[in-house]
Amino acid sequence: MAKVVYEGPSGIEEAEVDADKISDSGKVRGVRIKLDDGSYLHVPYTRLYSIEMSEEEGQVDYSSR
Repeated sequence: MAKVVYEGPSGIEEAEVDADKISDSGKVRGVRIKLDDGSYLHVPYTRLYSIEMSEEEGQVDYSSR
């Protein structure tokens, strides 16, 4: 699980999602987070405070299979 802390309309907010549900956003210069209800949250980098995840979740496998 990854914890995303960002500035929302009501102040500082948090979302906990699987790390693989976080990607670059195509709408804003920031991140896209797929929420549990299937909707997407687009957070600009300027409103993003932190993304915390385990070391295993943060690794990327660039090998071709």
